[in-house]
Amino acid sequence: MNTHIASNYYEMSLQAAELIIRQVRQKPDSLVCFAAGNTPLGTFSCLVEAVHAGRISFDQCRFISLDEWVGLGASDEGSCRQTLDRHFFEPCGIQEQNIHFFNGTSDDLEAECKAMDDFIGAHGTIDLLLLGVGMNGHLGFNEPHADFERYSHVTELDSVTKQVSVKYFPEQKNVQKGITLGIKHLIQANMAILIADGEKKADIMRLALQHEVTNEVPVTVLQRHPNVHVCMDEAAAALVR
Repeated sequence: MNTHIASNYYEMSLQAAELIIRQVRQKPDSLVCFAAGNTPLGTFSCLVEAVHAGRISFDQCRFISLDEWVGLGASDEGSCRQTLDRHFFEPCGIQEQNIHFFNGTSDDLEAECKAMDDFIGAHGTIDLLLLGVGMNGHLGFNEPHADFERYSHVTELDSVTKQVSVKYFPEQKNVQKGITLGIKHLIQANMAILIADGEKKADIMRLALQHEVTNEVPVTVLQRHPNVHVCMDEAAAALVR
């Protein structure tokens, strides 16, 4: 693991953005997967600024979703797709034909999983992952006790995830399931960037970097990834020896 500790959230976000820019310059047609949530928003802001400054173009990239809340679609406030649309795709002018996302409102979620697996397979593998980590150690919606050998799948959400989910929605949503890339996809990606900030993430980052690999804490599986960068601010890194 390549560990980068920044003085604050902005510097952490900038570190992650520069890693992404470097990768896309090396492979302009990269297959890219960005997590939604609050932690990546600073990184998206840095990337949008770089695009507008002419430092980087994502026009040749293809983008896939990491996960989505089952029952929510692109027009739903708090959905993963809406977050990416608002903070990255639209400000960067990403064309719809270059975006392949899970549809959480589909009547056939298994078909959504197969379509995603087939799309990734047609492109070889994911070139670049930007990941956050849940308070329970989940990656995407690969919750505690996840099967590390699975590709895209639908999963029951952990109680911690459901509790934390309320911050994303302006009105109450009874989210019970998620659709997600599997750990197998994440491990096979050419490059992964894990970002974490704040004191609230200090304990899970200690486990992520120092605990033995276990599906009870899914983020620990990144210890097996051959090319992973961990970007943290000082607060998130406080318990890391």
